[in-house]
Amino acid sequence: MLVCPICYMPLERKEHTWECSHHHSFDIAKQGYVNLSLKQKKHQGDNKEMVKARTAFLEQGHYAFLKDQLVKIIQSYHLETIVDTGCGQGYYTSAFSSVSQVWGIDLSKDAIQYAAKKDKLGHYIVASIFSMPFESNCCDGVLSIFVPYASAEIQRILKPQGIWITVGPGPHHCWELKKMLYEHVNENPMPESERQGFLHEEQKIITSKQWVDDVWHLLEMTPYRYKSPKEGLERVKACAGKEITFEFVIDIWRRV
Repeated sequence: MLVCPICYMPLERKEHTWECSHHHSFDIAKQGYVNLSLKQKKHQGDNKEMVKARTAFLEQGHYAFLKDQLVKIIQSYHLETIVDTGCGQGYYTSAFSSVSQVWGIDLSKDAIQYAAKKDKLGHYIVASIFSMPFESNCCDGVLSIFVPYASAEIQRILKPQGIWITVGPGPHHCWELKKMLYEHVNENPMPESERQGFLHEEQKIITSKQWVDDVWHLLEMTPYRYKSPKEGLERVKACAGKEITFEFVIDIWRRV
């Protein structure tokens, strides 16, 4: 499935490296992942602190109902080879690797290190989702969970009739958190129902109200963390716990 990010020739796994016929070589880290990003900046994507905060929240199980629903969808569509784009620290990816062959890709080296260390069934890569080091027509399914939609790349790597699963916030997602942050609160917009190159198979909206002890860790997982007024942030910091609505929109697309 993998191709060299330099010359785009297929990569073959050796003992401790991935190599192409032009002798470009990429080391496999001790955690098991490979870095195929050509932009070797010090910090790309989430840093260690952001990964730690997101992990602390997710491991409390608040989003487990979403993870379970996604596993059911993967099973119902009989997806055997999956790419999880923007997989982060592998919270969802690790659940899929028990039912399919899964590749997780993210630009954050810190997140991929964590994912590969915890999940020995999945395959993890550091690379951009807008230039993925995969062969064309190589996978049955792609997931985009709370990440930008790299539509052109996803269409390229999916097999004909392959399935693309997208997940975003529902209209009332984190409603109570938003009411703490802002004076006026609006519903989240529903996603588009058309995407070029794809047929819309179905849509599911799932909701769960749960008590959250650490509301600040929840806030740090959302874009509201960086665009909220100071007064709202202070209210969240002072919050000892709150019942929060979690609502997600799952759309299922088929490549034409």
